[in-house]
Amino acid sequence: MNLRIVIGLTSCAALIALPLFFGGYAIRLATLTIMWVGLATCWNLLSGYARYIDFGSVVYFGIGSYIAFLVMARLEQSFWVALILAAVASGLIALAIGIPTLRLKGAYFAIATFAFAEALKQVALEWDNLTGMSLLGGSHGATFPINTSSAFFYYVFLALTAGILTITILTERSAFGYALKAIAQDEDAAEGVGVNTARAKAQAYAISASFLGMYGATESYWLTYITPSSVFDVHITIQMVIMTLLGGMGTVLGPAVGAAFLYLVSEMLWARFLYVYMAMVGLIIIGVILFMPQGIVGSLRGGFPKPHKEA
Repeated sequence: MNLRIVIGLTSCAALIALPLFFGGYAIRLATLTIMWVGLATCWNLLSGYARYIDFGSVVYFGIGSYIAFLVMARLEQSFWVALILAAVASGLIALAIGIPTLRLKGAYFAIATFAFAEALKQVALEWDNLTGMSLLGGSHGATFPINTSSAFFYYVFLALTAGILTITILTERSAFGYALKAIAQDEDAAEGVGVNTARAKAQAYAISASFLGMYGATESYWLTYITPSSVFDVHITIQMVIMTLLGGMGTVLGPAVGAAFLYLVSEMLWARFLYVYMAMVGLIIIGVILFMPQGIVGSLRGGFPKPHKEA
C-alpha cells in the first residue's frame, strides 16, 4: 500500500479516536486547530489557486453564525437544519456578490470584498434599531441554546474540515483545478483557450463561502453567544491569510500545515510568555516569510532558496 495512504488512514483513525482518550483543554485545543485548518483551506480554494485575494471571507462566517441563530433560537429548529441553511444561504449570497465583484482584479477585488464584510457587520449592528424589530440582538449580541458536549463540536469540525480538504484534493488534478491555476497564471490567456474563468471563480467562491458559513454556524453554537463585532471580525480573515501564506498558497497541505503551526505555536507561547507572545509570533512569521517565501510546504517541496554567489 502507498505510504501516503497508510499515513493518511492512520492520521484519520487517530483523529477520530482522540476524544476517547483525551478531554478538557486537549480537546478544545484540537477542536480549534481543526477549525483553523478548515478555515485556511476554505480561503485557499479561490485565493490560493486562482490568486484572487479575498479580504472579506469572514462575511460568510458571520452570515452562517446569524443564520444558525435565527434558525435555532428564533425558529427553534435543530442544529442540523441550521447547518444546512447556513451553507445554502452563504453559498447563494456568495454567488450574488461574487458574479459582479469577481470581474474586478487585484486590489480592487480585495477592497470590494473587505468593504462588503464591513458593511454587513454594520447592518447586523444596526438592524434592530433601524427596523424596530428585536431580531439579531444588535450590539448586545445573540444567545444560542447550550450544548456542553465537547466531543460533539470536535466531530462536527472534523467532518467539515475533512470535507473541504477532500474537495481541495479532488480540485488539485481536476479540470476545475486546472482552470483556477490557469487564472492565476494569466486569466486573459486562459479565456483565450476556452476556459470559462467566470464560472470557475464563482464556483470556487461559492464552495468556500458555503463551508465558511457552516464553520460560523458551528463555532457560534459552540460559544453560545455572538456579536456582530466578533463574527464579522476582519482579524479572522487576516488569520486565514497568514496561515495560508505560512503553509503555502495553492497547495493542499499548505493551509493545513500553516494553520496548525501558527495556532499551536501561538497557544504554546501565550501559555509561557503572556505579555510578549504576540511579538514572538510576529518574529516567527517574519522569519518563515523571509526564509521560506513559498511557505513551509512549498519550500520543503522545492528546497530552500540558495544564496547567490558573487562571480
